[in-house]
This record gives sequence, C-alpha cells and structure tokens, in this order.
Amino acid sequence: MDDRDELDRLPGETERPALSPDGQWRADYRRAQRQRRLAGAQPDLFGGPTVEHFHRNPKSPDPEDWPLDYEITRFQDLTPEEQASQLAADPHTPWARSTRKKLTLEERAAMIASAANWLRLGQRVRITGTSPSIDGTNERRVGRVGVVWRVCGEPFADYVHINLDLIGQERTEKVVFVELRDVEPIDGED
Repeated sequence: MDDRDELDRLPGETERPALSPDGQWRADYRRAQRQRRLAGAQPDLFGGPTVEHFHRNPKSPDPEDWPLDYEITRFQDLTPEEQASQLAADPHTPWARSTRKKLTLEERAAMIASAANWLRLGQRVRITGTSPSIDGTNERRVGRVGVVWRVCGEPFADYVHINLDLIGQERTEKVVFVELRDVEPIDGED
C-alpha cells in the first residue's frame, strides 16, 4: 500500500487499528494508573470544563542510600600533565570520567539468561544502579520503582524500558531506557 492509498483510507476510518497484546496491556496500564491517582472530579457550575483532583504522589527515594558501583576521576583533580595526556587521547574529554566496567560478551549473555526468569512486560522493578553521570553526581533515577514497559531485542537485549511510578510533583509518565544490570525485580510492592 502506498502513501496515497493510506491517506485516502484514513479520513474515512472511524476506529483505530487494533493494538497488539503488548500495546493493549500498556493502554490498560495507563488507564489503571490514572484511575488509581484520580481522587475525584468537580463539575463547573457554569458549564466550564470539569476540574479533576489527584492524590498526592509519594516522595522520591533518598539518593544517598544508593551508592555508585563505579569510581569517578574528576578532570580538575588531575595534574596538568595527566590532563594534557587525557585531552590528547580524547579531545572531547568530559569533566568527570567514569571507570564503570564494560560487560564482556559472556557476562552479558549470562545476565540476559538469568533475567529471563523474571523479565516480562508488567514486572515491578527497582533501579539499583546507573550509567555514569557527566558531572559524577548520583543519578536521580536510582532507587525509583516502576514496571517493565518494553523488552528490547538485539542489539539492545541488555537494555529495558521502564515506566517509572510518579513521585513528588510529577504529572506525566516517565519511560526510561536503562541497562538490565541496573534493574532488580521486586514482588508484592505497589
């Protein structure tokens, strides 16, 4: 079907195409989350739009409870000779370099195989680690809880999309793309 056929077909359609089972689960989850947060609706007496009230979100986790699993070398802490050699090796040197170990192919395969027991759409998870931050500070997502939103295939089989639970003053959903090694399953928490 070419673009012209598609454009002619769309204006006459009254219903959307059917969702995949995963897409239907995501739509149902969004609806359920909205209903869970909705405290009530207040109709306007003069015909204006209805005002919806929502329950307060929980506070964010304490970031100090989640230590980094890598070390930071701050550029400004290096000697001028070390700075010059680092800039010569990489002219786009960030101010803080991480030394987080890259997974070998065997470690990556073992991690994916061990996650096969629990990694599924809708699984509740907690983010326990993070990839390096450019300034060396602890990432804000560490400690957050959410659900597996989308499972990735090759070449990103060691990554997963997580729909984070809202915290603080957040009002829109946050779907983050994180490494599988930074995620752990949790049970019975809602």
